[in-house]
Amino acid sequence: MWRMEQHNTSSAWHITYHFVWRPMRAKACLEGEIARRLEELIRERAQGQEYAPVTLIVLPDRVYLAAAAPPTLAPHSIVCQVKAYTSRVLREEFPELTRIPSLWTRAYLVMAGDAIDAEEVLQRFEESQPRRRPRGRPRKSAPAGEGDGDEPLRFV
Repeated sequence: MWRMEQHNTSSAWHITYHFVWRPMRAKACLEGEIARRLEELIRERAQGQEYAPVTLIVLPDRVYLAAAAPPTLAPHSIVCQVKAYTSRVLREEFPELTRIPSLWTRAYLVMAGDAIDAEEVLQRFEESQPRRRPRGRPRKSAPAGEGDGDEPLRFV
């Protein structure tokens, strides 16, 4: 893994933040050209900033970013900058992404450390997210004790 070390007159720093976030849409929408453009935008946004992307993985339904940053830069500001910039540009370039009220959810996971791998961060993110409800109306459930066999339910 690439390491970023900076020195100033009094101290040295080395912090790697691991971020995971997902799109608002439950259906996988980060595929093909959208995924390629998202990668470009994240790297483009990092240029001229105080942080540097170390690892970037775009999955169809979530994004993983490991970034090296100084301790004076809050992780929240990094992820907010990336999400705001990418949302604005992607929604301008891909009109199908404007069908949802916001491209990204507010939720994200951040972990700090060098010995953390992407799989661990992605797993922790999934565990922390509430289950998404399926679209449409909920199915009617049978009353307790009925419908145990193969015969159809009969309501009297």
